[in-house]
Amino acid sequence: MSSYSNNVMYDYMNKLNNSSGAQMSSNYLFSNGSSNIGSASFDPSSNMIFTLNSSLNVLGKYNVGNDTFSSLYLPWPTNSGELYVNVAIANGRLFAVKESSSNIVSVCEFDKLTGNFVSEHIYTTPSLSGFSDFAFCQETNELVLLVNSKIVKYNITTGSETSFNLPSASYSSIVPVNQKLYITKQNTVSGNIVFTIESYQLSTGNLVGSNVLSTTFTEVDEGISNLCFLGVTNELVGTISSQNEIKLLKFNIGTSAESLTHLFWGPYYFLGDMVATTPMSTLSTSESLDKIKSKKIKNVYDISGKKISPNTKDQIIILEYEDGTHKKVFQKR
Repeated sequence: MSSYSNNVMYDYMNKLNNSSGAQMSSNYLFSNGSSNIGSASFDPSSNMIFTLNSSLNVLGKYNVGNDTFSSLYLPWPTNSGELYVNVAIANGRLFAVKESSSNIVSVCEFDKLTGNFVSEHIYTTPSLSGFSDFAFCQETNELVLLVNSKIVKYNITTGSETSFNLPSASYSSIVPVNQKLYITKQNTVSGNIVFTIESYQLSTGNLVGSNVLSTTFTEVDEGISNLCFLGVTNELVGTISSQNEIKLLKFNIGTSAESLTHLFWGPYYFLGDMVATTPMSTLSTSESLDKIKSKKIKNVYDISGKKISPNTKDQIIILEYEDGTHKKVFQKR
């Protein structure tokens, strides 16, 4: 989150309670007249939230276990006018979207420890103007890009690029969950601002479901521009800012139940992105699958509740047994 005071923007990392949305802690990161944190992504293997300040070209690293923060500069793009606008952690690797004059050019990989450039994939899908969001789908190994009414997928294992078109515009945020892509949309109907959460099959682009939120607004300062998935409650979580009030939105993808909770009063607060985490400090790093073979595993999930391979390494995994019990472990290579 950023706050504006005396012509300076101050950036903070705020920890919120899963249930109530109450602020549990707030940690100062850095400040600058044009400071702007626009994205955040959690890396279970390092227990870090990685943030990107596009204006400063600074990569921030926030340790969720001990509430410490460090930062480093990414190498500036070779061409002037280009900048990195969003980051995503994919299987422990750090990727950033590169933009030039409002057109998305490529996705670049960086060393998450040093910030050094690793590689670049230049997008081949045409007309990538109007960037909105960027996320990673672990089940398919794909980085997912939302640009205007296009979804562009880049497989980090095979290097292949595929895409599909959405039926309309006005989309703002995406979250992949169990090979479905949840997308938020904002429209004006009879003078009221209406939000919709749509879901698509990530493999085909086919529409699966569409839920119109029951709460409408007469004016909106900022729509659902950030969204994450909270696996412990099966909820999509985001924010809506209206009439200088920032509210926390929750939407259960199983029951379609929704709620809005007050977070902050503006107008001097600006939210960058939201991310769900489970710190490693709550787990025993010595546990492994080899020690629990006496119980039969039914499914394996990551910390957001997405199904993953039992062979996933270097991250927190949640084991579901056939007797209905669950266990969290951190499985090393």
